[in-house]
Amino acid sequence: MAKRRTAKTTLERKSRLIFGLIILLTVTACLCWPWWQMVRLARTGSSDRAEEAAWAYLQHLHAVRFAADAESKKQLNQLRGVRLAEGEPEPTLVRLEPAEPRRSQQPPKELNGLERDALAVFLKHPEETSYRRTEADTLRYVQALRCRKACADCHNNYQVGELIGTISLQLDVEDRRHALLTNRLILASAGAGIVACALAAFYIIFRYMVTKPVRHLKDVTQRVSEGDIQFRSEIDTGNELEALSDALNHMLDALAKVQADLRAATESRDAKLDDLAKANVALFEANRVKSKFVATMSHELRTPLNSILGFAEILSKADAVREDPKLARYAQNIQSSGRMLLEMINDLLDLARIESGRLRVRCEKVAPKDLAEIACNMVRPMLRDSGVRLLHEVAPETPTLVTDVTKVQQILYNLLSNAAKFTEEGEVRLTVRPVQDGRVAFAVSDTGPGIARDQQLRVFDRFTQLDSSYTRQYRGTGLGLSIVKELTNLLGGSVSVESEVGKGATFTVVLPVDCSHAEGRTPGGGGPPGSVEHAAHADRTDDMG
Repeated sequence: MAKRRTAKTTLERKSRLIFGLIILLTVTACLCWPWWQMVRLARTGSSDRAEEAAWAYLQHLHAVRFAADAESKKQLNQLRGVRLAEGEPEPTLVRLEPAEPRRSQQPPKELNGLERDALAVFLKHPEETSYRRTEADTLRYVQALRCRKACADCHNNYQVGELIGTISLQLDVEDRRHALLTNRLILASAGAGIVACALAAFYIIFRYMVTKPVRHLKDVTQRVSEGDIQFRSEIDTGNELEALSDALNHMLDALAKVQADLRAATESRDAKLDDLAKANVALFEANRVKSKFVATMSHELRTPLNSILGFAEILSKADAVREDPKLARYAQNIQSSGRMLLEMINDLLDLARIESGRLRVRCEKVAPKDLAEIACNMVRPMLRDSGVRLLHEVAPETPTLVTDVTKVQQILYNLLSNAAKFTEEGEVRLTVRPVQDGRVAFAVSDTGPGIARDQQLRVFDRFTQLDSSYTRQYRGTGLGLSIVKELTNLLGGSVSVESEVGKGATFTVVLPVDCSHAEGRTPGGGGPPGSVEHAAHADRTDDMG
């Protein structure tokens, strides 16, 4: 709290301190000259009084000496030539003998103290006429008496400028010292009064013209920081502080408007978020129902479709049908259409299982050559009536894989069947080889029409085919490559495509040699409780189909 209070009055205190120092220095500078003048006048006054007293004493001596008669001399001695204060001793006259030829004047031997020092100065420095010394409350003054032209008539044995003698006085300066001290006290009191009055005036002016408005502005900002943005500043000083107050009020008005707009935007956003949340819940529920419907219908359709294919195969082997080309063509059409429909249903079932998170990785050891041969055998019937060759090549240094055999076979089957579907002549080749970092690459290449560069990223999207018109040449659901991408990611691998228009395409799947780290993983990153049972149920249902 003390720190907070100090922070509130820092500006005021600093201003008072600076202004006080300026006033103090100014007043001190202005009073220095009167102070020095009083000291100089006091010293000059004492010296002038002593000099006047010395010359008055000298004139009195001359008056007594040149008196007309004895009675006049007696009267002059009674009058006394020097007016001294009570307790001040009479002046003392010291005579010096004139200088002998080729020698300088010498002071009397019986002298000591101040008179001796003064004579030494006078004899050494002919220009000096007085010598003074202050001791306590007494001024001791020595006046030099030098021979002038007017003096040479009587003192004919002295040269002009030669020292005739000295007059010594002792004056009491206590009254003058007390007067000087009194004047000094008056002068110091006047300076202190001026400083105090200036500080008081500055304090009152600064407090009401600066400090009070600033504190009011601070109170306004404090209220605003506490959330009361309707509070406004009220300052009527007619200076920059009033302009600052008006600017602050304008800022608060703008802030209130912005806050109101923000509140309205927030309410609108919250309403939209509520609508989006409801729509998201509805979409989630619709997606769940769709996935459940697709999975259920796929299972339900596979059983009668397998029965249709079985009966169509039996029918095609009957003698009556084989003997009739038209009936044989009908039976073959039933089988080919049924297989196509079964493939589409299988794709939808795989997609439903991926979306529902029921697929799980189950790893086992398998030779890469076995995977390639099984996948090629599954696709070879599709190329029986075409001139397309199906080849596979496994590098000898390819290591044994620890992976989910079923999912790898499905990946290879989808890639090979997709290549076979789009290749009318030439070959479809499966190449297996090891790559860096303990991985194996499965590359499926064909001699089909190829894929344009701007369409290569779209081939892995669901329900996407490059020719989406109603009269397209190649049929299918557009799920094969998307399922390849999902299964590859599930096994911890990656899939890519390289192609040029008219030069075929190459799809490459890179899988880890050891996929055991992905065992138990589901497409969603981990299946819900009971997902193992669901997966087992799905596998059993597939086997029943």
